[in-house]
Amino acid sequence: MEVILEIEKYELGELGDVARELAGVLPEVGVLAVHGEMGVGKTTLVKELCREFGVVDEVSSPTFGLVNVYKAGERVINHVDLYRLKNAEEAETAGVFELFYSNALTIVEWPERIADELPLEMMLLKIDLCENFNHDSSRRLVLSRT
Repeated sequence: MEVILEIEKYELGELGDVARELAGVLPEVGVLAVHGEMGVGKTTLVKELCREFGVVDEVSSPTFGLVNVYKAGERVINHVDLYRLKNAEEAETAGVFELFYSNALTIVEWPERIADELPLEMMLLKIDLCENFNHDSSRRLVLSRT
């Protein structure tokens, strides 16, 4: 894997800057798999990214509907949240796999639920908490390409 962007430590107050940096290196079309524990800020980062891309609609978690689609000018952003998925068949029935080959940027939260079905070529965004004995709540972010 090729590392494209690494941010060693950022606070939630710096999320706008982080989203701006990410937006500058993400493709208009492709798949971005977002990995991170529950509560690490995946959806919050996606909201900031969409704002950075110019989405004017309210961006919300697609946990119950699986997929939200946003437009920013000519750009299309598919936001997929697979947290409640029981198996890959549910994703297929919902049309998730078709999104991987659409003319859009498809951002997938909880991609490990369908790991065997993800495209070979995609971008992987890993977000980790940097908690330590001082109760630090900063995050670490690594963006790579497969």
